[in-house]
Amino acid sequence: MKKTDTWEQRKLGDVSEIVRGASPRPIKDPKWFDDNSQIGWLRISDVTEQNGRIRHLEQHISVLGQEKTRVLKSQHLLLSIAATVGKPVMNYIKTGVHDGFLIFLNPKFNKEFMFQWLEMYRPSWQKYGQPGSQVNLNSELVKNQAVSFPDIPEQNQISLFAEKIDNLITLHQRKLEKLEELKKGLLQQMFV
Repeated sequence: MKKTDTWEQRKLGDVSEIVRGASPRPIKDPKWFDDNSQIGWLRISDVTEQNGRIRHLEQHISVLGQEKTRVLKSQHLLLSIAATVGKPVMNYIKTGVHDGFLIFLNPKFNKEFMFQWLEMYRPSWQKYGQPGSQVNLNSELVKNQAVSFPDIPEQNQISLFAEKIDNLITLHQRKLEKLEELKKGLLQQMFV
């Protein structure tokens, strides 16, 4: 029997450079946006609609707006720190990131492993809020959060397993939605 290595506990700030996104101001100014831009503008509504896996963005940021934000041209792990607090995000497209998100740069971990860990840990971020107020995370809280890490090959295996389960859940959710629509249609025809 192979001896299992122990998982090493590290602070998130020690295994990745964590930076905050940036927003042009005032945010409602139309000069910051351009429908013809190749760079999407990440909003929290995109995160909730796509369950943190960003494959398309409705709004696009202008060249001028790109100068006032952080633009990601490759896949990165992010964390929502306002509104939907603690929601992990993975971008699969070019993305402009506003100041309601933290970005994990140069991670020394498997991004999917950390996405899954952050999703599991999400309810725990609530302890940082004041009673009756909206919780907001700051980068220092996140940087100082301790996480137990296995070695990279084990992180890869855990990630593959979790992704397969996520894909299965998505497949069954789609089937459920289709069945609900079928039932609704049949009932409408029966109870004219």
